[in-house]
Amino acid sequence: MIALIRYRLAELGHSQRYLPPVLLHIGLLAVFYSDGAGPALPGHAVTAAALLVVSGWLTIALVDVEDVVQRTVTRAHAGSVHRMLSGTVLSVLCCAGGLAVLSTAWSQVASGFAHLATDLAIGLLGHLVCAVFGIAVALPCSGLVIRRTGYSVIAAAALLTITLLAEWLPLAHPLLLALSSSSAPPHLLVQSTLTAAGALIASTVLVAIRVTRRT
Repeated sequence: MIALIRYRLAELGHSQRYLPPVLLHIGLLAVFYSDGAGPALPGHAVTAAALLVVSGWLTIALVDVEDVVQRTVTRAHAGSVHRMLSGTVLSVLCCAGGLAVLSTAWSQVASGFAHLATDLAIGLLGHLVCAVFGIAVALPCSGLVIRRTGYSVIAAAALLTITLLAEWLPLAHPLLLALSSSSAPPHLLVQSTLTAAGALIASTVLVAIRVTRRT
């Protein structure tokens, strides 16, 4: 699996498709923390929401690096559709994890190292949970399921927006709302983490079934 992740990361790096979302996120951090940092958790709510979108963008970018023929070769070397998708998901998680660490570290530096370690840990977890939601939502919108780029972008934009803003859907919105109000109770963190993990597993399995049926 490690070799597969390295291969997928190399593909993403060589294609340079990671540059727009990553530079967008870094630009947001630079602007958002340009005048110093306010309270830790509300700031993390903003950058975690941005990371959700960036993670979804990276997921579609990585999937669509390969055409149908290349994807078939990768699947053959991986051994199964599930392993191929797992490698893709873990590769994006590596990128998102790096951006999550960067986001929390940037807020700490901008605050003059005034934020509590507890707030930083909660913020880091919030970023990772949002990144997982972004991957889970974007994977079914990628070229593995939706072949036309325009439809893929529209579907991903709609689902990511719903994930971020829909109060009636307990995905990322409750966590982001809690962070923005400087209140993130442990039960909500656990619930959001488990929900994100379940959504990612379900998304990966459903996409794997879809790809298998197509071939």
